[in-house]
Amino acid sequence: MDLQFWWMLFKIIISLLFIIFLIYIFAKYGGGKLKSIQGSKYINILERTQLSKENSLFVVKMGEKGYVVSSASGRIEIVCELAKEEISKIESAKNVYEYKNLKDLYTKSGLENLLKKTNHNFLDKKLKLKKEDKDEQ
Repeated sequence: MDLQFWWMLFKIIISLLFIIFLIYIFAKYGGGKLKSIQGSKYINILERTQLSKENSLFVVKMGEKGYVVSSASGRIEIVCELAKEEISKIESAKNVYEYKNLKDLYTKSGLENLLKKTNHNFLDKKLKLKKEDKDEQ
């Protein structure tokens, strides 16, 4: 293999490490910043759903009241008013987590449980294959 291949491989590995480092920095310090961007406004858009090219539904909080608002081709209408419990439920679901370190990200994001399940399933399949091999002999 020539020198150019190894140089390209080295650049790819360094780039990958840099991207992982950026993900770590954004996960650690970005959560609070993203949360504070809209936090000080009187009117907050909690949720937005695009229904078609020109129609959208919004969940808007104005002060202490919440509304479902529809936007359709130049018209904006209030569909209904939301109860305080529904608003607090939506706000709690929209919280952005700020992770302290990679272990915190690993445990709180659910990666730990996912890896445990996949590893457990893999081990189960492997044990079944070994058992089947023993039964055949």
